[in-house]
Order: sequence, then C-alpha cells, then structure tokens
Amino acid sequence: MLNIQNHQNGETSIVTVKGRVNFEVIGQLRAIIREVLTNEQPKLLVINMEGVPFIDSAGIGLLVSVHNSIGTTHGDLRLCGMSSPVKEIFDRTNLATYFSIFATERDALLALHDI
Repeated sequence: MLNIQNHQNGETSIVTVKGRVNFEVIGQLRAIIREVLTNEQPKLLVINMEGVPFIDSAGIGLLVSVHNSIGTTHGDLRLCGMSSPVKEIFDRTNLATYFSIFATERDALLALHDI
C-alpha cells in the first residue's frame, strides 16, 4: 500500500508518494492524481518520489500519462527526490530527458518559479 499526501500552495500542487509504485497500487495513485488535477487544476504539479524505492512500467506509464495530460492544459510536471534505483530506470529508458527531474522538492519548487 502506498502512503500518498497532497497539499496545494497557490497554483502549485505537491503529491508526496511513499512506497513501491507498481501495478498492485497504481489505481490508488492514479485516483489521487486525477483528483488533484480535476479539483485543484494546478498549473504546476510536483510529484515527490523521495519515499519510492521501486517503480514498474505501470507507474512509469501513469507518469507519462500525467505529463501528457497536464501539458494539454499548459501546466507543468516536475518529479523530485528519486532514489538511485528509480533514477537509474529513468536514465536507462531515456525518460530522464522527457521529464523535468530534480534532486529535492525545494529544487523543483525554485525551478518552477523560474518558468
């Protein structure tokens, strides 16, 4: 089971995820992110993955879908806090060039203000 927390600050929503992101829990994460995008309509969405030791193809597919979805509303998605194994998956699949990835939540938020 995932531990997912969300908070909003102005036009920025931050979703913090803890736990293994895989096909068994992807529905839970999808529902929370869908709720955030629908109800809060953030221009900037930061997904903090600091507590995610593993992500499978279902999790990556969800992030690609969120990236595409938020892009259609001229919003921006930032990922941050990836563990080394998770970052390695993004590097190997060349998704590190597709997503905006930051070391920390603070870095992601500071970069958002530079847009």
